Amino acid sequence: MRLFEEIAERLGLDEEIVSGDKVILFPGRCVCFENVKSVLSFSPSAVEVSVRCGVLRAEGEGIRAVQYCGGDLVLAGKIVKVEKIR
Repeated sequence: MRLFEEIAERLGLDEEIVSGDKVILFPGRCVCFENVKSVLSFSPSAVEVSVRCGVLRAEGEGIRAVQYCGGDLVLAGKIVKVEKIR
């Protein structure tokens, strides 16, 4: 079972679909991406990732990667927004 299905099932949530790629955002805590092809840029305030359907950007403070495996990326920190930029 994929990371997103496990998280959504355990928390009783419906995962959010962003342009065909799955993203789960817990505002102020963390964000989980599925189908990440590559990390384009990474700083404590912003991360850009390439996914199947474009490029997504997460913004916040104190961002750090806590998992990156098999196309799944989990970022922790004070995440305030995620948006599609391309």
